[in-house]
Amino acid sequence: MPTATAPKKKRPGSISHPATSLRVLAELEPLLDRRPLIADVGCGRGHFSALLFDALEERGDTEAARRVLPVDSLPQYFELDELECLQSDADGGIPLADGSVDAAVSIEVIEHVEDQFAFVRELARVTKPGGLVIVTTPNVHHVASRLRSLFWGFPQLYGPLPLSTEDPRFLGGHINPIHPYFLCYVAHRAGLVVEDVAVDRRKTTSAIVTVLLAPFIWLGQRFHRARLRRRHPQILDENLPWIDRLASWDLATGRTAILVARKPA
Repeated sequence: MPTATAPKKKRPGSISHPATSLRVLAELEPLLDRRPLIADVGCGRGHFSALLFDALEERGDTEAARRVLPVDSLPQYFELDELECLQSDADGGIPLADGSVDAAVSIEVIEHVEDQFAFVRELARVTKPGGLVIVTTPNVHHVASRLRSLFWGFPQLYGPLPLSTEDPRFLGGHINPIHPYFLCYVAHRAGLVVEDVAVDRRKTTSAIVTVLLAPFIWLGQRFHRARLRRRHPQILDENLPWIDRLASWDLATGRTAILVARKPA
């Protein structure tokens, strides 16, 4: 006699690309067996919160509902029945105590935020010393996006915005693009230590164009590094890890930039 299968749980759809959420979940994997508290800031409908909740339950965590803390400025759109969504305030303040979570995650939110410095400082504030802050945003540095900026004036996934509405979520695009370097700088200013800028998946167009333009990109990078070395050697030395990362194949071709930073212990 066939055994009955449990009904499949209803899960919210993803506003961002699912590959981004899966890549962030992979960054959090080492934490999950330690029963962490994780804030999903700008959780939207709850897609990533559901991934986290299910991953913790699969590990036998009977208190998974306490460990995932969804936060959003519009909690009425949250669709995950197992969790309650906390409401951030009008200025982006997170309703959590200082140093209260093991990780603060924000997926495809910072490009919708007016004050990006204040936003990342809030993520850092609620994170425990030694905890992780992970922020994702469209990678305006990939080569196809840079070419689009050259010819159109707007990087990929950005463009002219409707002027008749101020809804930060559904403005028909994003209001505040941030380059991977400046995302690292914002994290640094928030007191975080940048561990990596990862990507979720390759853009085929960027990969092809990068190969075609590789000699010119290499020469341009060498020229500007040498120029900075002559004029401001200390600035070059301080920034070299981030500059090297910008020159990588990942950031030249990746669709989404994923900042992984740690709050100093």
